[in-house]
Amino acid sequence: MTRPFPLTLLRLAALLCLGAPTAFAHDLWIEKSGQQFTLYQGHRHSAHAGAETMDYGKNFVTAASCFDGRGGKRPLAATSPAPWKASGECAALLITASSGYWSKTPWETKNVPKPQAPGAIKSWRSSESIKRLERWAPPFANPLSEGLEIVPEADPFTLKPGDKLIVQVVLSGKPQANVPVAYHGETRGTTDPQGKIAIRLRHGGLQLISASLEQPLADGKADVEIMAATLQFELPQ
Repeated sequence: MTRPFPLTLLRLAALLCLGAPTAFAHDLWIEKSGQQFTLYQGHRHSAHAGAETMDYGKNFVTAASCFDGRGGKRPLAATSPAPWKASGECAALLITASSGYWSKTPWETKNVPKPQAPGAIKSWRSSESIKRLERWAPPFANPLSEGLEIVPEADPFTLKPGDKLIVQVVLSGKPQANVPVAYHGETRGTTDPQGKIAIRLRHGGLQLISASLEQPLADGKADVEIMAATLQFELPQ
C-alpha cells in the first residue's frame, strides 16, 4: 500500500541522510545556460534556510531523458561528475536520482541497507525525480514516466502570478489521492481522489512544485521507499 509522506518529514529524512545537524529542507532544480542543463541540490529557491547548493555524488543521477515537443524520448548519459550536466535541445527534461539505502539506529543514521545496520529502527530507500518543462506541448499533459510524477493539466506558460495551476500526482500512470503537495517547500494541501490539486503561483520566474509518497519495500534491504517528485518551469519575471 502506498501512502503519502509528509514533505516536512521527507526533508528531515533527507537531512538525516546527509548527516546534517539541523532539519533544513533541500530541493532539486535544473538550471539552463545556453543549451546546457545543470542539476543542483540545495536551498537557493526554498523557503527554508540552508546552503544554496549541496554536493551529491557522481552516482546520484540514475536516469535522464530529453523529450521533444511530440513526446519523443532521447536518453541522456546518467553518469557525470557532480553537478550533473547535459547539453541539447529539449522541450522537457526528466531526471531521476537516488542517494541509496539509509538505516537509522538509536545512535546514528547510516547510508547502508538495513542488513548492514544492526539495531536499525527504520530504514528506507531514497528516490527523487525532477521534470523541467522548457515549453508546452500536448504530450506533457500526460505522464512521461512510470515513477512518481507531477503532471500539469494545461499549459502553465500561459499563467501569471496569482493564477492557479491544476496538477495531478501520478505513480505508474495512476492518480494518487491525499498526497501532500508543496510550492517552493511550503505545503499547500493534499491531492483529491483524482490525484489533483490547484496550486496558486505566487511569483514570476522559477516555479517549483513538489510531492512525496512512501511505499513498503519487499527487497529485504529497507522497510520503505520514500519517493519525491518535482515539477519545474519558469514564468516571466
